Amino acid sequence: GCSNALAADFSSNAIGYRYAPSQSEPGVSDKVSKNILSFTHFSVDKLGTNFFTIDLLKSNSADPAAGGGSGAQEWYGFYQRDFSLSAMTGNKSGYGYAKDLKLTARFDAGTKNTAFAPAPRKLRVGVAASLPVSAGFWDVGVQAYKESNHNGIVGKSVSFDVAPALVTAWAIPVSDLGVFSGFVDVIGPKGKDGFGADTKTEVLARAKFMFNLMGPKSALTAGIGIEHWRNKFGCDNSTSFVKNSCKATTPLLLVEYQL
Repeated sequence: GCSNALAADFSSNAIGYRYAPSQSEPGVSDKVSKNILSFTHFSVDKLGTNFFTIDLLKSNSADPAAGGGSGAQEWYGFYQRDFSLSAMTGNKSGYGYAKDLKLTARFDAGTKNTAFAPAPRKLRVGVAASLPVSAGFWDVGVQAYKESNHNGIVGKSVSFDVAPALVTAWAIPVSDLGVFSGFVDVIGPKGKDGFGADTKTEVLARAKFMFNLMGPKSALTAGIGIEHWRNKFGCDNSTSFVKNSCKATTPLLLVEYQL
């Protein structure tokens, strides 16, 4: 979530729900369905933008909580701060092909109550360019990515190597019908995992179209989407001891309300 409308302070919040019927989890043989509640905050100030989001995820029994029984519960969120060169310098004419250039900083955190007991902490810093779309935004950037996590199976924490990350995100209005939005994250190999295996390039892509249910300025939107995850968390899908557990493509059903 970003914006190029940096002329004045602005803030918005939203709550959402999405259903993913066919996700994967490394080491889990069956596809996993998840119900996901989310909260997002976006704001603009004189230096750039702030974006915060947090998801609460509930798996079905194919992805059990530690000790068995019901499906696992997870929370995952991140905060991203973008510093806009246009906002800080007052230059509104752009920078070559780019409408704006940005310095970006992002911190991710999460936890999940499975036997693996992941507790990811991720830091990203980088630069991004805003492409010249006529409405909405489309950003492309490169980042340095550093992650630490916990492996409950072997009972130790893992500090991964710094890895390169290529990122893009967009949100394009389509007349008064709705908004087409999404992102792609490509994270390079980050060294050895907690089992001593080499990590692979991870790709996470999500695209969705959200329809305005009550007119062009509707606070309530609903839509459909698709998510593709390859080498999830850096797991090598070609050598995983559970076949195809490190990749999945799933449809998405989504509802969102602007507060």
